[in-house]
Amino acid sequence: MRNNNLQNRHINKKKLSARIANTLEKSENEKVLGNHEKALFIARSILIQDPNCIEAQEEVIDNLLSLQDFAEAEKVANFVLSQYSESYIANYALGFIYLTDNLNDLALPYLQHANTLSPNNPEILRCLGWATFHVENKLKGLVTLERALNLRSDDPLILCDLGVCLLQEHIFTKAINLFEQALEIDNTNERAQDCLHAAQSLAKKLSHKKTL
Repeated sequence: MRNNNLQNRHINKKKLSARIANTLEKSENEKVLGNHEKALFIARSILIQDPNCIEAQEEVIDNLLSLQDFAEAEKVANFVLSQYSESYIANYALGFIYLTDNLNDLALPYLQHANTLSPNNPEILRCLGWATFHVENKLKGLVTLERALNLRSDDPLILCDLGVCLLQEHIFTKAINLFEQALEIDNTNERAQDCLHAAQSLAKKLSHKKTL
């Protein structure tokens, strides 16, 4: 899962014609409202006029991710990076897609580059922290996830990702607290429910072993 926080990105109108810039804004507005299919249709209409419009391609990527069409999003992201390697959206997209396939080692360099291009983005930091924890450095990964949480403390995805990493390090009290916070925000969150039960059960088992 992802949080659609790549929304509301700044569109540099100086680089675009007034018509394309206005159409991009319409796509962006539909995306903010959660109308991803409509936003995607609008963004693709720009590409009929200008097939090489990177900004429109990035809008397509962002909406494809939200629609969970990862195969098509990967294809478009690779095309964008072949034209413009500094697209933080395309770099993030490939990193996110690889994470969904548990290919953390492949995801990491894309997420590192996305973070360099767009620092202090909670969603990018969340994914970067997860990949870093599992591939490179556990402490650095935890610190990165903490940064993401400091930037957006009400995001159940960040709360759960950080909680899972802490749970793997047997830091039970803090992990349990994070899962409880996630459930306070969304009490139907199945991942938070499962993680909370697992953390409580594991903490109880390890505590029982210590008393033996």
